[in-house]
Amino acid sequence: MKVATNMPLVEQRAKWGRRIAPVTMLLLLGGLVTNFLSINQPEYFRITLVLLGLGFISAIASSYLVNNWVREPRADQILGQLLQKFGNDYLLSNYMSPVPHVLLAPDGLYTILVKNQNGDISVEGQRVSRKFDWRRLFRFFGDEALGSPIADAQSQAGKLRRWLSKSLSEEEIPEIKPIVLFTHKNVKLSVNNPAIPVMQTNELKGYLRNQSKRRTVSSEQRQKLATILGG
Repeated sequence: MKVATNMPLVEQRAKWGRRIAPVTMLLLLGGLVTNFLSINQPEYFRITLVLLGLGFISAIASSYLVNNWVREPRADQILGQLLQKFGNDYLLSNYMSPVPHVLLAPDGLYTILVKNQNGDISVEGQRVSRKFDWRRLFRFFGDEALGSPIADAQSQAGKLRRWLSKSLSEEEIPEIKPIVLFTHKNVKLSVNNPAIPVMQTNELKGYLRNQSKRRTVSSEQRQKLATILGG
């Protein structure tokens, strides 16, 4: 399998993650200091609110950047490791398009939405829910929200098609299939009639191999798509 990754983007985001983390600490410590000062000097209370507010926003941004761009293995590394034994008719494109992870396969294109949440997660049709766990309260900044993975994955597929249509005709764009992939080793996934495929890492290779029996992408299509996707 071929892999194309926008490493300049990865390095830039990682650099920002490392820069924002100490700024967050300074803002929160500053807010703590001014809070004590405000006991005797009320004028510091407003400064405390500003510092803590900025620290909270900075902490959210720092957590996102560190989790996605600094901490390894990153999502692109996980996918590359999972799919490394696939043939050269597969191309994994990371951060080379408006969608973070795109897989060009013999049977079409896949947008892969990677989620790294752990715990008990249930999938029913379009709905994805996560069982409440008190321990997540203590990992507030380090635990990314689950969000709406299926809707997000479907949105990614539409976004990729619109982006490709700027360079290709409608006939040249193969079927685009969204996937939600949970990668955390401690996730417990319960799936019932999902709107799109939702799976764990140990299921991805088997699913793709089964789908590839329908070789619907011509060599000409593949060449054009690979060029656009960085391969």
